[in-house]
Amino acid sequence: MTTEIYLTIYCPGDVTACLTTGTNSFIGSVDETTVLKYPHIPGDEKALALLGLEARIFQAIGPHKHIIGFKGLTKDGLLLERAPFGSISEYLKNNNPGLQRRLEWICQVTEALATVHKKRVLHRDISANNLLLDAELNVKLSDFQGRLLTPDGEVEEDGLSIENTKSFMPRVNSNYADWKTEIFALGSAFYYIMECQEPYPDLDPDLDEEQIVERFTSGQFPTTECSSMDRVMHKCWAGEYDSVDAVFQDLKFVLECPMAIGVEEETMYHPAPNVTSRSQISSASCGDTKPAVQTYK
Repeated sequence: MTTEIYLTIYCPGDVTACLTTGTNSFIGSVDETTVLKYPHIPGDEKALALLGLEARIFQAIGPHKHIIGFKGLTKDGLLLERAPFGSISEYLKNNNPGLQRRLEWICQVTEALATVHKKRVLHRDISANNLLLDAELNVKLSDFQGRLLTPDGEVEEDGLSIENTKSFMPRVNSNYADWKTEIFALGSAFYYIMECQEPYPDLDPDLDEEQIVERFTSGQFPTTECSSMDRVMHKCWAGEYDSVDAVFQDLKFVLECPMAIGVEEETMYHPAPNVTSRSQISSASCGDTKPAVQTYK
């Protein structure tokens, strides 16, 4: 049974128009270079607290060319850099960039996430919906309501974000997160960038959750026409990377030889560990083509 939620659009402060909406917030236009992220309900204390946490995470990370610019926190919400081309998921619905552009995006989001991790932040919602595009079509990672960690790895602040079903690394404790769960979601973002759809488009993220978990944990990973990129994605899903820097090192090979074919037997991947089931709303897919699936034993 689907529950419909109706929102009343409003424009606080200097906002001239509401551009879009997310799970908890509207995005409103302030001027040609700035937007305001503000709660669905005026004065919503919980939503404003999450925006305050997001501001602190932005401050902890600092500016980066592939992270959406933070311009300040007001009584109404967050002032952020405007990304005129919207998200990658929206852009790919009406555009078909070449392989080189897609690989550039993949490298840019990887660079951004590596920086985020070095600042002891877990994003917890890496997806094509949160990869925005600036005026030059460069990636800007957005939506920082994940976790800020202490120097010894304890959770200092938690915005309770969580990955969607097809970006979620199967694990017993769904609240657990670390670098590997982030890299798993990164692999699904790579797949979306390459194929304009989420992994396993034949499966519904809500109705077919157990089948999605089974495919990921058994190593039945989808493939693309770029086999060297497949190798990186499959290692992300199999939990073989210990850091985003290691992902970036493998991406250098992909840039040098993007259409490399064949995978040596010794590089075959192991299924992801810790089978579990979890219900979570998925982000939208812009394609309906069934992918090829390659199984690794």
